[in-house]
Amino acid sequence: MTIRTLAAAGAVQSAQGLDVSNFQGTFDWAAAKKSYAQLAFGIYRLTQGLGAAGMNSPDPGARHNHDQIGAQGLFRGAYHFLDPRLDGAAQARYHVGQLAKLGLDQAHMIWLDNEQAQGCTPAQVSACARAFMAELDKLAPHNPRGVYTFVSFARDGYNAGLGAYPLWLAYPALKAPVQPPPWLSTQFRFWQWGTRNGIDADAYMGTFADLKAWIAGFAPASPDARWHGEYVTAGVFSLDQLAAKLGYPSNTLLRMTAVHYRTFGDDLGAWLHDVLAGKIPPATPIPAGIKIWCD
Repeated sequence: MTIRTLAAAGAVQSAQGLDVSNFQGTFDWAAAKKSYAQLAFGIYRLTQGLGAAGMNSPDPGARHNHDQIGAQGLFRGAYHFLDPRLDGAAQARYHVGQLAKLGLDQAHMIWLDNEQAQGCTPAQVSACARAFMAELDKLAPHNPRGVYTFVSFARDGYNAGLGAYPLWLAYPALKAPVQPPPWLSTQFRFWQWGTRNGIDADAYMGTFADLKAWIAGFAPASPDARWHGEYVTAGVFSLDQLAAKLGYPSNTLLRMTAVHYRTFGDDLGAWLHDVLAGKIPPATPIPAGIKIWCD
């Protein structure tokens, strides 16, 4: 398979993409799509740590990139730059909360950028990364998601326990490397292979049809595949957003949850009362820890 070229007679082509951050300023996605007619996806930096001063988080170009990638008909993704000194699950909630403000649909890729130790040990970094991904599994169970890192960082143990997640590998070279641990038994999905006109260039390790199928594979296959059982909220989504995410009408979620109110406790009861009384606007995020029932 030809990875680095967009067009070659008789060759099977990999799906190509670009990734950007605030360093690119207001990136011209329309011009990029025109220059690279077979461009398939774009990924942008969204958040870092918990958004402290000096981090440019959320990224000042995130809204522009999110909207323009979609406007060009490309698959889009966002990444979070992990700070291993901070709580991993809290960083996931922060990232998804910012992404929800931009518009989170089920085809949107979510990536954890794990590439700096910040003085932490491999065990500490990997534990933080695992906590991030575990929380992401809860917050966005039907979104394509994975881990971005580079070979030496992975080999030194900073990604321990993340081998079940798709890998986006940074390796600027003419030839793709053998995947590092803990991904020894699985082929990496994305390869950041170099640059195009100074912009990081990426390839999905398959054709455009393969990429489309991979993204679709995260979505529920049928109504029977919708979320069932107890869903513990994280203070990110409103009732309408959560209903869309889980595949149920809002009133159905309320009805099913009300049936289980006595099991779930007084916090849920108070929230239900305020929602039904119209005291909580529809766009207000559900408080963290409320248990929603989906049956």
